[in-house]
This record gives sequence, C-alpha cells and structure tokens, in this order.
Amino acid sequence: MKKLLFIIPPYFNANDYLDKHRAAVLPAFTIPYGILSMQAYLSEHCERLGEMRLVDLNVTLKRLVETRTVESHQEVFNAELRAVLEDFQPDIVGVSALFNSSSGYIQSLVKGVKDYNPDILTIAGGGLPSAAYKLMLETCPDLDAICKGEGELPLKKLIDSDDPMEVIATHRSWIDRNSVAKGKVPAHDFIANLDDIPPMNYSIIDLDNYNQRGIDKRFTDQPKREMAIHTSRGCPFLCVFCSNPSLHGREVRFMSVERVVADAKRMRDEFGMTVLMLEDDHFFHDKERARRLLRELAKLGIRCEFPNGAAVYAIDDEMASLLAAAGVSAVALAVESGSDHVLNNIIKKPLKKKLIKPAVEALRKHGVRSHVFIVTGLPGEQDEHRQETLEMLLENGFDWIHVYLAIPIFGSRLYDICVENGYIENTANENFVATKSVIRAPGIDPVKLEAFAYETQLRVNFVENYNMRIERYDIALHYMRNVVEKYPDHAFGQLYVGQCHAAMGERELALEHAEKARAIFEADEWWRTLADKHGCDYERILEAIINDTAISPATRAAPELARLASA
Repeated sequence: MKKLLFIIPPYFNANDYLDKHRAAVLPAFTIPYGILSMQAYLSEHCERLGEMRLVDLNVTLKRLVETRTVESHQEVFNAELRAVLEDFQPDIVGVSALFNSSSGYIQSLVKGVKDYNPDILTIAGGGLPSAAYKLMLETCPDLDAICKGEGELPLKKLIDSDDPMEVIATHRSWIDRNSVAKGKVPAHDFIANLDDIPPMNYSIIDLDNYNQRGIDKRFTDQPKREMAIHTSRGCPFLCVFCSNPSLHGREVRFMSVERVVADAKRMRDEFGMTVLMLEDDHFFHDKERARRLLRELAKLGIRCEFPNGAAVYAIDDEMASLLAAAGVSAVALAVESGSDHVLNNIIKKPLKKKLIKPAVEALRKHGVRSHVFIVTGLPGEQDEHRQETLEMLLENGFDWIHVYLAIPIFGSRLYDICVENGYIENTANENFVATKSVIRAPGIDPVKLEAFAYETQLRVNFVENYNMRIERYDIALHYMRNVVEKYPDHAFGQLYVGQCHAAMGERELALEHAEKARAIFEADEWWRTLADKHGCDYERILEAIINDTAISPATRAAPELARLASA
C-alpha cells in the first residue's frame, strides 16, 4: 500500500509579512478544498492507497507572522517537512500550488524530499504547475512530474499502477521532462459528475486555521465555523486575468442540489459549521439551480457567503430575496471595472455598467450589504477608464470596496499578453500578488498604480464613505473598526471610527479614537499629505469630536484620482 503526502506551499511571499520593523497581518486563506476532494475520491476508489497526509505551510506561515518569528522562515518550512517525512515515510509527495507567488517554494520543498529519500516520487499539481508545466520542470530539477488540471482521476491511475513512471509517460494528464522533449501537451481528465466525489473528510485539517475568510466583518469576533464548498467547476468565460479554464475547463459541471444540501447538513451537524463559504467560480451560471439551492440552504439555519465574488447580472429582486433568506448578509459583486470599454474590450467580461446600481439596490432592499471587487492595471486601461471606475464606486453606494492590482497569472490571457509585449517589469514570481503592480504598459506606471489602488480605497471607504453620507454610522463603524483592529496606526481609520462614535453619541470612544488619530497625523507627514490630497479635513473633524459639535458631510473637493496612475 502506498503512502501519499500532500504539501501546500504558502500562497504569499513570506518576506512581505515577516518584517522585524513592523507588525503585519497575513491575509485569510481558504480550506484546501482540492486536496480534500482528492483525498475523498482516492480513499474511496484507490486499491493501493494506504494513507494520506496533508501539510499546509500557510498555517505555518500564519503562526510565524502572529508570533513575529522573522528569522529563517525557509528553515522552519524545511524542518516541518523533514519531521513529517521521517514520521510518515511517504512513497509519493505531491505539491499543490495555485498561483505564481508559490513558485519560489516548490524547488526547495521537492529538494528537501529528494535529499531525505531520492526514491520518493515528487509530483505537482494545481493552477500554477498545470499552466506553467514547462517552466516548473525546467526550474525544479527535483520535481519528477506534473498533473494537468484536476487530479482525482490521474492520481488514481498513478497510485494503483505497478509502474507509475509508465503512467506518467502515457496518461494524457501527466507530463515530465521526457514527454516535454517529445512534444507532448498534457490534457485534462475530468470527473464529469461531481456527485461521484465522496463527502470530504474535514478531520484531516484543523478547521480553526481556516475561519477568517468571511467578508462581513460584523462577525469577525463572534463564534463561528466557516467551511468551504465548491458546488461547481469550470467557467465558460475567458476574463483576461483568470486562469480558471486552464485548470477546470470552460464547461461548467455541477453537484446536484440534493448533494450540496446533504454536504451542508453534514458540515453543520458533524463539524459545527455555521457559515457555508460557496467558493464556486461561477455559482450563478445556472440561475434556476442557484435559486433552488438557495431555497434549500435557507432551511438549514446557517449563514452563507460568496468570498470569490458574485455575478452582477444574476442579482435581481428575487435573487436578492433568496440570498437574504439563505443567511447571506453581504455579497461581493465581481464588477472589476467601472468602464464599459475595459469590461467589454479588455477583460472580455459580459457585464454592462448599467446593471450595477439595480443589483446594489436590490441587495440593500433585502438587507444584504454590497461589496465590490475591482481589478486595475490591465494593459490598455487608461486614466479616463480609471476615472470612470472611481466615479462608479462613488455613485453606486457600495458598503465597502476592494481594489486589486492585475496579476499576470500563469494560464491567463493576461500573462500571455504581458510576455508577448514585454510588459512584466518584475519577473520574480513571489511578487505576483494583488497588492503589487508588476505590469508596465503604456499608461501604467507600477508605483503610481499601487498608489491609485490604495488611495481609491481610502477615498471611497473613508473620506466619502456611503454609509456615513446617509448617516448609517453603525454600518460604517463595523467596517472601519475592523481596519483599526488590524492596523492601529491607520490614521483615516482612527479618525472616522471616532467620527462614527461621536455621531452615535458614544463620546468616550469617540475621544479615544480621535486622540489616536491626532497622534498619528502629527507624527507622520505621509498621512497628512494623503489627507490634503483627498479632501480629508482631519483638523476640522477632530475639533468637532473634541467639542462635541456637528460634523458636516464630506464634500467631493479632492482632485481626480485616476491621474495618479499615469505613466
């Protein structure tokens, strides 16, 4: 019987978070659902699988960040791997990597495996190896083979074979150096019916490590158990920045509604799940199925969230009502841009800007808060398009906005465009994260674009916050308080938290945050410059809080923001 060890390298560049000069907060990461799916399928169907284990180094990195253990993180990763190898003695080690930012860890990990025992078969899969198999095999000499796309069926063939290397050489989804040299192009081998995958064994992970991905921050400090499910795979669209089709294909495959409900009940009853994270790439592809599923989930007494974003076109009054009934308290709309030109001609996303406001209004009518995801920095996007996005964000009354920088992920059309045109300025893959701009194209300066993304969020989430404008200070406070709890030196956060408390008659708290804001502004010229640039009259607000006088709403007097991103 064969032993299989899965390793998940960090999704993040550890150096960005392990800085002895400042505290940092590691972004939330999701349950390794793909590994759980493979474990469930292989345990049921493999004849020669004895045992499987999982090591998620994101959990290790999270511990290092929280304890501010900043020295030699790679040594910590290597030591953890070595300990598992010695204890478990695996026959096969598989590295599962999603994005470019994990690439720097793969060779170090597989080298550690081969140094321990060169007879262990080292394989890799997931979005990154699937799309960049040639590069991975070239730069990771200790990696034996790569699986293209989903791994359940290819891994079953490999594990049950008398000759694994023969399977790698002949199976359509496996690729190694020899087959690359012969011109082989790996192909998908999908499970057509997702109901054929047995229920997940969540006991192989510590669920407490995956409990902070929810977008509604009202529940951050409340007892909860978040658990993820993917009720479908595949997406028919070809958005320029997305690599999903290279991993799951363009044909959407579904779990049945009955299976999803059964899994959700099991998560609730056996694992204490209170929040179901629906992580489909395109949950609303079949709107009638989505409606049926939401009606059934509403009966379970849980909350539901869509952390990956929801399709705007699917949100009408009926869908918003069903979302609310299913315990959805906030929805992140996958808008991506406020420019029809960018949406239709650059991203190739079938969305019309005119659909956004009705969706937001439908959600608000039924008590569901609206977030929005924006992607900026795409080749072809110009100042006027970014200004359209800014105006859209200010006009539609979102409860909170998230602005990300375009990442040329392996397997996406964006990556191909950037390589063909020489647009990638910093080719270190660990920097391919949504807070760093690595693209330099006409109209795009990476440094200025990072400023645009950050300052757009300051402008819309704080200076011209929608809920503060309509005097819903309680809602605004939920979001802003979460910011200052994570980043206590955030001057805008402290200032506007103080203003919210003042407006709600909570004078002691208002004064506490006002004093914190004053200290930050006085000590840091950077914050004073940002305040001046974006029309944040912090001295007037502080004076009003201290004197317990009314504070007039913010005016839109700040200059256009989009020009900050000009090359």
